[in-house]
Amino acid sequence: MLIALKESVLQVLLAVISAGFFSILTDYGDKKKVWAGHLLPGPHQGILYLCCLPAILLCSLFQSQPPYGLPSNLGIIPLAVGVMYGTRRTSFVLAASALTGVLIIAQSIEMSPMYVGTAFILFPFMLLHVKFFQRGTLLDKRLLIFTYVVADMLLKALLPLLWGKQNISIYIPDLLTTLWNVAVGVLASFAVVSLMHNSFEKLTLRRNVTEFTSKYLIEVDKLRQVMDLMPLSLVTLDSEERVIHMNKTMLELYREFDPYITLPEVVGRPLNSLYGFSTSPVVNERVAKALEGEAGADLINVSPKVFFSSFLPIRDKHINQTTGVIIALQDITELETLRSELGNFERLSLVGQMAAGITHEIRNPMAVVRGFLQLMREKSPDSLGNYYRIVMEELDRANGIINDFLSLAQNRIVEKEQCHLHDIIRELTPLLWADANLRGQTIELKLEDHVTRLHLNTKEIKQLLLNLSRNAMEAMGEKGVLTISTHEEGDFVELEVKDTGPGIPQKQLEKLFQPFYTTKTKGTGLGLALCQSIVERHHGTIAVDSVEGMGTQFKVRLRRTIPTYREHSETPVINTIQK
Repeated sequence: MLIALKESVLQVLLAVISAGFFSILTDYGDKKKVWAGHLLPGPHQGILYLCCLPAILLCSLFQSQPPYGLPSNLGIIPLAVGVMYGTRRTSFVLAASALTGVLIIAQSIEMSPMYVGTAFILFPFMLLHVKFFQRGTLLDKRLLIFTYVVADMLLKALLPLLWGKQNISIYIPDLLTTLWNVAVGVLASFAVVSLMHNSFEKLTLRRNVTEFTSKYLIEVDKLRQVMDLMPLSLVTLDSEERVIHMNKTMLELYREFDPYITLPEVVGRPLNSLYGFSTSPVVNERVAKALEGEAGADLINVSPKVFFSSFLPIRDKHINQTTGVIIALQDITELETLRSELGNFERLSLVGQMAAGITHEIRNPMAVVRGFLQLMREKSPDSLGNYYRIVMEELDRANGIINDFLSLAQNRIVEKEQCHLHDIIRELTPLLWADANLRGQTIELKLEDHVTRLHLNTKEIKQLLLNLSRNAMEAMGEKGVLTISTHEEGDFVELEVKDTGPGIPQKQLEKLFQPFYTTKTKGTGLGLALCQSIVERHHGTIAVDSVEGMGTQFKVRLRRTIPTYREHSETPVINTIQK
C-alpha cells in the first residue's frame, strides 16, 4: 500500500506539473510580451504544447505495473487538457508527438503498449468535446476531464481481458489499490483543470485591462489634443487645487509672466503658486466654491487683458463627490475695448445732437450780446471796463466750447493732402515756445532725420498737437520739460508728446478719452476726446502711458502712405529753449 501511495503521489505531481508550468510561463511571458504563439498558431499554444508533452512522457516513463490492480499512469490528464485548451493543430501535433514518445518509452521499459497507449484511443472523442469544454463552466470542465480519466482506466483494465492477456481474478485481490488510483486520478484532474482555468482567467483579465488601459490612454490623448486646439485657456485641478493638466493657450498666458515655464514644471503645483491670474482672490474663492459643487463665472482683469472665466466642478458619479475643477478663460479684451468704444460713440452722438441745436440757438444770440456789450463799453466809464472785459472773455470761452462741440460732433469728410509732419511741428513751435516761456518751462524737439510724408489734414493735426502740448504744459510745474519727438516704426510714423509732470493715476487713465471727463477745474472734458476723433479720422491710434511721479507720454501712430519720400538733413533736430 505504501508503494502504491508513493507511485500515486509521483503521478499526481507529474500530471499537475503541466498546469503549474503553464501558469508560470504564461504569466511571465504575458508581462514581458515575449510569448505570442510563435511555436504554434493561436495565443500561448506553444507554451501549452511544451508543458503538456513532457508531462505525458514523464507519466508514462514512471508508471508501474503492480502485481494486482491497474497500472498507475495519469498521462491522460495533460493529454486531455492540451487537446481541450488547444487549437486543432496543437491537438494533432501534441497527440502525434506524445504517441511516438510513449511507444519508445514502452519499448525501452518492456511494458505492453496496451497499458501506455490507451489514452490515445480516446483522442478522437476528445476532439468532439472541445467546443463543449471551452464553453462550459469550471464544473463542466472538471467532470469532462474526470470522465476521460475513468475511461482511460477502464480501457487499461478491459483491453487485456478482451485480448486474453490477463484474467479478471488479478484485479480482485487488490480492489482497494484500484479504487485508490481512481480517486487519485479524479483529484489530479480537478487540480489540473482548476490551475489551467485560473491561468486563462488571469490572461483574459490582464489582456482586458491592457486593452482598456490602451483605449483609455488613446482617449486621454485625444482629449488633450482637443484641449490644446481650443482657443480657450483651460486648466484642470484635483481636489487639492493642484494642476493636473493645462492646455497650450493657458501655458502661453503664464509665459507672459514666466517666459521659460514648461508644462512638466506646472503639473502637480498648487494653482495659487503660479504668478498671474491665479493670485486673484476671485479665482481662489471661485475654485473653493467649485470644489463644493457650485459652478460659477466671473470677469478677471490681468492687465492689460480681461478674461471671462468659468469654474466647473468635476464630479465622480460613482462616489457622488467633486474630484476636481475645470477653469476656462476666454480673452474678451478686444470685446471690452469695442464695448467701451461703442459707449464713446454713443456719447459723441449725443454731443453731436446737442451741438447741432446749440449752433443755431445759442451762437447767434451770443454774437448779438457781444456786439451790444462792445457798444455799451464805449459809452460806459473806464471804471467799468474791467467788468466788460470779464464778461466778453467768458462769452469768448463759451463760444470756444461751442466750437469744440462742433469739431467733435461733425462727421464730415476731411480734406487731406501730402505734407510733412515736421513742417506742422515747426510751424507751431513759436506759439508753443511763447507759452513755455510764460510758464518757465522748456521744450525739446527730437525729430528723426528720415520721416515719410503723410496724408494729413494740416489744420486738424495742428489742433491735435496744440491740445496735447498745452495739456502737458498745464500738468507740469515750473522748470518742467515738454518733449516732442517723431520716429518711424514699421509702417507707422509715431508722434510722441511727453511731459515731466506728476503723472496720471491708473483709474483716471481708463476714462481719459471719454467726452466731458476732466480733472481740471475749468476744463470741458472735450480736448482729448477731440484729439482721439482727429486721430481716428486719420486712421491712426492714440495711446497714453503714465507713471505717477515721473510724467505722462501720449503716443500717436499714423500709417505711412508714401515710403519713397525722405527728409534730408545733416543732423537730427534737437532744440532746447529755456526761460
